[in-house]
Amino acid sequence: MKKIKHKNELLDVSFNTMLLFKSLFAFGELLSGLLLIFIPLGVIKSALHHLAMMVSLTSLSAMIMQAGERLTSNATLFAIVYLILHGALKLMTLALLWKKILWSYPLSIALLAGFILYQIIEFAHHGSISMLILCLVDAMMIVLTLLEYRKLKAHFSSSKLHFFQEKVEFETAKFTEPE
Repeated sequence: MKKIKHKNELLDVSFNTMLLFKSLFAFGELLSGLLLIFIPLGVIKSALHHLAMMVSLTSLSAMIMQAGERLTSNATLFAIVYLILHGALKLMTLALLWKKILWSYPLSIALLAGFILYQIIEFAHHGSISMLILCLVDAMMIVLTLLEYRKLKAHFSSSKLHFFQEKVEFETAKFTEPE
């Protein structure tokens, strides 16, 4: 395993690792939403009931059973729309981040902040621990995105400055008379 020598390398590795996991998760969300379109509600409830019977922890089993009992066609429709939109939006912004398009960094931060706000509201209404976990992951992604954005912005600024300095030197040399 390669040893990381610089703070920028650690940032790059952390950011790219987080991008990879977020991309896989977003793809899974999109795929799950698309699959839910074709799975009847009865099959989902039956699968949840079967899963609850297989789980040995009684509290977890009870949570799964309650989720299956509360599942309605409206809840399934909401899950389909949420998973498809959430997955597609994340995949689009993540693709832009992979390409290192500078304007996509603030867009991604705003989108993640919106997701965090929604997840906090969901936690407040339903007490879902998974929403808190998603908030923490998204908050880590915001920090990494912000750090990467600052690094890239500084790099682009120094590249532009270097380009303009060379251009000024070239233009100056072009107009000076040789001795």
